[in-house]
Amino acid sequence: MTLRTRLLLGFTIIFAVVIAAGVFTVTAQRNQLYDQIDDRLVATPLPPGIPGGQVVANPDDPGVQPPARDVAQPVDNDSISDLYVAVFTVNEEFQPVIQGQLLTDAPDLQTLISDIPATRTLLTTSGIEGKTTFRVLFRPGTPASLGAVIAVPLDDVDDTIRQLTYIVAGVAGLILLALILIASWVNRYGLRPISAMTDAAEAISSGERDRRADVDSHVTEAGRLGHAFNVMLDERDASETRLRQFVSNASHELRTPLTSIRGYLDLYAAGGFRQPGELDDAVRRLQAEAERMSLLVEDLLVLAKFDEEQPLDITTVRVDTLAHDVAALTLAAHPDRQIAVEAHDEIEVGADRLRLHQALAALVDNAVRHTPDESPIEIAVVRTDDGVELSVSDSGPGLSATEAAEVFDRFSRGDQSRARKTGGSGLGLSITQAIVHAHGGEISVTSTPGSGARFTIALPATPLS
Repeated sequence: MTLRTRLLLGFTIIFAVVIAAGVFTVTAQRNQLYDQIDDRLVATPLPPGIPGGQVVANPDDPGVQPPARDVAQPVDNDSISDLYVAVFTVNEEFQPVIQGQLLTDAPDLQTLISDIPATRTLLTTSGIEGKTTFRVLFRPGTPASLGAVIAVPLDDVDDTIRQLTYIVAGVAGLILLALILIASWVNRYGLRPISAMTDAAEAISSGERDRRADVDSHVTEAGRLGHAFNVMLDERDASETRLRQFVSNASHELRTPLTSIRGYLDLYAAGGFRQPGELDDAVRRLQAEAERMSLLVEDLLVLAKFDEEQPLDITTVRVDTLAHDVAALTLAAHPDRQIAVEAHDEIEVGADRLRLHQALAALVDNAVRHTPDESPIEIAVVRTDDGVELSVSDSGPGLSATEAAEVFDRFSRGDQSRARKTGGSGLGLSITQAIVHAHGGEISVTSTPGSGARFTIALPATPLS
């Protein structure tokens, strides 16, 4: 059963309960009013002056004389009431005794005449002219009295029940309208977006990978769910695109040394490298390509570990000392470069010392590789309100806006020819970013073409555990 069907069924049950409650209310009120009328009739005494007398059970029995016809009193036309009283004479007809001036009709008693009840009976009958309905109490005759009927009109009761019925019907109509509006509102802002997401999911599973859910509003839960659904699909497509690009780049990077190694082996199998010294040179080249491939594989393994959120070895690290160590190691490898460290205070932070050293060294190495030899490099360490900032600045050619936006992407090189010359794999800055994120920090770059670049690592005072 769908959610829409359950909703409609629930609203139908609610409306059915409202109708049942209305019918019960009207019926209970009608019965109560009829009971009041019946109690009034039962409690109404016969007016004085209605004669007694003996009613002959068998008119042929001369031992008992029946009451005379003229024993019935004339109709009391001065009585300002709605009471109707009639006696059943020995001639088997009802003789009105009291007929209030408020009456516009008289009860039709033909049914009683044709079938006289043997006991006191309450019944409802219509008027002679059909204008009014009467509630009638029949009192059977006794040897000492004539049979009599007492009746009152039910106009007020019928009007009350009719008005109550109209009120109940009006309330039920308003409730039905409210249920329709609520159902329409829920369907539009709740069920329809969910149905659209279901259709989109089915279409996507059928191969329409560009299909998205239509979202009219980001305020409702269904609208937020649809927006999150579309964002999830966009992220999935972007992730798959990055994965395909990553696999393509990794394959390309691995193919180059593998092609070189295979080429040297094929040449050797074809009879090459037979002259003195040629084989040694080929082996040296093979070792270089193997080291390059090994370095690439190691970088990929490092990224895979950070993707799996490998735990860090958090200790207290003197960041100022770490900056001086990185600068000293870089100067040892590149003594002709100018590398300055600006860290005047003893600044400590909780971090994985080896990983943080690796990240900072990668930034410095990136600046050394991609700037002219005469370009100075500066490492700065400052304390901030939120933690610590480490920055590496250079005055080299800088990065364009496109290069700055893609600089942390895996296998991103910017200037392809420059990167090939330096031998980089395009994973250094990606590894640096992964290390910083693992510490709960952020890394950013600000650069203007021709004015150098500045990479900044912001670490929190309390690292992620």
